Amino acid sequence: MIKKGPVTRLKETLEEKETEVKELHNKYLRALADLDNYRKLMQKEMVGYRKSSKLEFFNKIIPVLDSFDRAMEGDHDNAEKESFIKGIEIIHRQFREALNMLGLKEFSGLGEVFDPSRHEAVATVETDEHPEHMVIEEISKGYMVDNQVVKAAKVCVSTLKKGGQDNAEDNRD
Repeated sequence: MIKKGPVTRLKETLEEKETEVKELHNKYLRALADLDNYRKLMQKEMVGYRKSSKLEFFNKIIPVLDSFDRAMEGDHDNAEKESFIKGIEIIHRQFREALNMLGLKEFSGLGEVFDPSRHEAVATVETDEHPEHMVIEEISKGYMVDNQVVKAAKVCVSTLKKGGQDNAEDNRD
């Protein structure tokens, strides 16, 4: 058995470490390349998903547009007014159904406690008939997709009347 000196042992250890560093560097480069390929694949899939979502949306909406085009064609004298209105009602229902199939859900805030995440207060109304912060009138409905508010319901919110009996007693003191 050949006895190795400290310099020889250090050289061997250095060579082992250099080999290990090269292997780790190669693994790092492969991992980096894999990550870049994955990022590119995800971008490509996202583009495809957006494209298919748009196609799905337009496939649901185009029949409604066609119905509107048919309704707008022709002469609308008084005799046809009732059938025209009936046609518009059918298109309205068809449009709502198409949006519903795409995941759009409408909601109302009427009779609920005001929730700023779901309601947009456009006015306050002083009243003794309702508790404070209640939605007492709906100006327009709200809409959600996947439990996320797309459009808040526009509402009027109740506030307590000023100058009621409680305030009158306070003013005497």
